[in-house]
Amino acid sequence: MFVGHYAAAFALKGKEKDASLGLLFIATQFVDILFFPLALAGIENLKFEESFTEVNNFNMDYYPFTHGLLGTFLWAGLFFCLFYFVCYKNKSNKKQLAMIMALAVLSHWFTDLIVHTPDLPIISGAPKFGFGLWNSKILTFISEAVLLVIGLLYYLKKTVETSALGKYAAIVFVLFLLLINYLNLFVLPANDDIKSLTISALFSYVLFAFIAHHVAKKRA
Repeated sequence: MFVGHYAAAFALKGKEKDASLGLLFIATQFVDILFFPLALAGIENLKFEESFTEVNNFNMDYYPFTHGLLGTFLWAGLFFCLFYFVCYKNKSNKKQLAMIMALAVLSHWFTDLIVHTPDLPIISGAPKFGFGLWNSKILTFISEAVLLVIGLLYYLKKTVETSALGKYAAIVFVLFLLLINYLNLFVLPANDDIKSLTISALFSYVLFAFIAHHVAKKRA
């Protein structure tokens, strides 16, 4: 799962207009933002196996700290505390804002569940879960596109444009994300170098969050 994670960010922004869409983009990808550096450091494990799935060569057989369900709950709890006690401590709706951020982090595990092979643990080791849509590029692309469009439609329904660009900026941004995902799935060669993969992934997460932040300024 790549751009499909951002469906939760759009939906949660629609639910809570005071939340930052840029930060929600970071929160929905937070465990992956941790995973790639941890894999690079050898703390979690990412092995590249040719044709492991149709989508990628990722055999992730040990990543309990970022992709275990318990670990994801703990990171979500950390986000709740951070935003409740630090970032939004002076806001009257700080509890709701902190919960929105925590849900964004937690959403990652459940959206990964759709596409991953059975490699997502509850804590560490068996049992592991995953519906395996990565075994089909077409189904992976469709599932991510459907999630993203649903999230976008909810966001557009719950917000209104504040400028001439507000009506179209989010739609163009989602089309851009879908184009990136198409290129990633069907055009670009597989990247099996953990260092360059980490750099490109982190760059993408920051870039998309930056764009999302500015897109959200066009609506309220």
